Amino acid sequence: MRRIQWIDIAKAFGIIAVVIGHFAPKGTTLYESLYWWTMPLFFMIGGFFVKPLYLNELPQFWRNKALPMVKQYFGFGTLLILMSFVVEQHDLQFTLAYFLRLLYGGTLLNGYLSVFWFTTVYLASLFVFSLARAYLPLIGQASLMLTSFWIGTHYTNAQAVFGQSLPGNLDLVLLAAPFMFIGWSLYQLRKYWLASPVVIGATFAVFGFMIVMQQVTNLDFYLFMKSHHITHPLLSLLIPPLIVVGLLSLAHGLEGTTFAYWLAKLGQHSLPIMYLHKAVGYTLDNFMPENFIVWVVAGILIPLLLVELVTLGRRQLLRVSYDG
Repeated sequence: MRRIQWIDIAKAFGIIAVVIGHFAPKGTTLYESLYWWTMPLFFMIGGFFVKPLYLNELPQFWRNKALPMVKQYFGFGTLLILMSFVVEQHDLQFTLAYFLRLLYGGTLLNGYLSVFWFTTVYLASLFVFSLARAYLPLIGQASLMLTSFWIGTHYTNAQAVFGQSLPGNLDLVLLAAPFMFIGWSLYQLRKYWLASPVVIGATFAVFGFMIVMQQVTNLDFYLFMKSHHITHPLLSLLIPPLIVVGLLSLAHGLEGTTFAYWLAKLGQHSLPIMYLHKAVGYTLDNFMPENFIVWVVAGILIPLLLVELVTLGRRQLLRVSYDG
């Protein structure tokens, strides 16, 4: 399928915000407000093109959708565990335990692998929503997703319910699948809101108001998906889509501008940047004092450069093989 530039630009907004959020001082309003929309953005975009999945199509789903993501999960995971072994000078026992934690996933993963929960939750949510699209009418899908979101925002965490976290943070499907449904619905209705100056203005007005309220009042609105630290269920349902709509509209408006190509390039490689940026930060921490701006820039550009070098290397290898 041909890439859509404004979607890649929106992904760029998201991955830049993810990197900033992971390197920003914790407890600040900037830190808290970024989490209102960054991960929901990726789940919503992931829902744009979801098609119905029937049971007889499960082998194709595994081969075309799941297996590539599973390979990336373990490929990047193995790379980062070995990198951690070298840079952090972990002993062999710690490293072997790290591999076991990679198998279990979710909240057991921290440090270099702390963002890997996204892959397992994304894949499971895609599976659930695709099945819902196949076997439920639209009103049934909406009812299921609303119920799921209500349940997902009305318990403390999996540890409190089950006595331990679930493999891959899979209970977060209760939140992520509804965000995918919202994304799918927004995409179907895009002609009513996409690239609208009114939508962009209203979005950032509301976002600004929420930031002020978070800063000067006792609002305490948190939407930390991985740790399941979620307050204000209704705001958690309404604010992320509102912010995302504005960002998508802004991304559409930037198509064809000077910055569009480079933003789209970032968006196309958002997953490798998501996987690698924390490792960049941890590595820099061993060689220089903490510098927020340097870490953010390096966390974005170094993974992008590595991906481009690998892509170039593959092309050269294929060219040599073809010439031979």
